[in-house]
Amino acid sequence: MTTITLQPDLVEQVNQVAGITGIVDTEVLIGEAVREHLRRLRREKLKAEIAAFESMHANLKEQYLGQFVAIHNGEVIDSDVDFEAVFLRVQARLGHVPVLIRRVGAKPQMELRFRSPRLEWTEQ
Repeated sequence: MTTITLQPDLVEQVNQVAGITGIVDTEVLIGEAVREHLRRLRREKLKAEIAAFESMHANLKEQYLGQFVAIHNGEVIDSDVDFEAVFLRVQARLGHVPVLIRRVGAKPQMELRFRSPRLEWTEQ
């Protein structure tokens, strides 16, 4: 357990929000706020890694076509034809840090196509 000291004005704001939201336990409120902030930071980091992947795609295609690459801080840190192998090595090296692992294909973005389902009436 870690103890964190908040500035008095922040404590007052947390107490006010806790009263408004009905969350009586301010530790719960602060925990939820920190978790949400960390989720947002992970999403932003992955967006940056996706942008890096797309900007490097021409070079990646020359060297890694058909392989999975791990992008961290805008750089390739691992690659392999086996997704799980890349994932396990990256996790062992960095822990639970957000890292983009994507297969290098002919195009920088994956194209997904969904067929519209047909509904038919059946008698039972």
